Amino acid sequence: MLFNLPGGDPASTSGPGATADTVTLTLTRPARAQAATLHRTATVATRVLRMDSGAMARFVAVGEQATDIIFSTPLGCIVAERVHAVPSQDGAVVLADGVPGVLAAAGDAAAGDAAAGAEVLTFTGRADMLWTGTPPPATGFTVVDNVPGADVRSLFAEMEKEADAHSGPAGLPPSLLDQPLLRLTSRHESGIVEITGRVVAAVGALGLAAEPKQAEMSDYDMVRISTTGSWIRMDALFGTVYLPRPGGLARIPSPN
Repeated sequence: MLFNLPGGDPASTSGPGATADTVTLTLTRPARAQAATLHRTATVATRVLRMDSGAMARFVAVGEQATDIIFSTPLGCIVAERVHAVPSQDGAVVLADGVPGVLAAAGDAAAGDAAAGAEVLTFTGRADMLWTGTPPPATGFTVVDNVPGADVRSLFAEMEKEADAHSGPAGLPPSLLDQPLLRLTSRHESGIVEITGRVVAAVGALGLAAEPKQAEMSDYDMVRISTTGSWIRMDALFGTVYLPRPGGLARIPSPN
């Protein structure tokens, strides 16, 4: 279920096929080898767009072989999916409406023919100036706790029941979305880390903590929560969520 929720200078370009209005991803692993990842990321993008038709995607290089595609959401958090590729412009931003089609097409072509599948993916709709803040850091997080994936799915199921019983034309009441559903303490610092209903809704609605289909993955069915001074990070089996920490300096885009 997807909730109906209440509502610098342009970067230079480099890399194969990139123009002032586009950004490209050059795959560092054959499309066929990562077809499942491309399809999953396309699905997450589609679900994000159902929440916010004006959502954006930011391409952030991770080392020399990977890229995090970070999606804005209307839920007070951003969501990252990692693919084996390098961007033509690190940090470039596009409107997300074209992302599902490009990724799904690459995955479909690769799945159908071992020799098929584009090795350079082109995304249009550059929107660098619309993204607020800088991406989360790649390092420096301290683990707070590991929460069983089943517990997060159970919380989301309860939210779905509340949505069916109490939501109106504008969606779930803000009081339900803003209510802390997870409260965690860290061995390394004082205070409590709170995860609100908005973030649980994002994890659940986007399928980031879905129950794994392969039995051997059940041992990894956890959501790891870690923090820096400005960010809270939730690593699930099928994606990562980042949200600004209260009192910190992190900033993320607001819904369009």
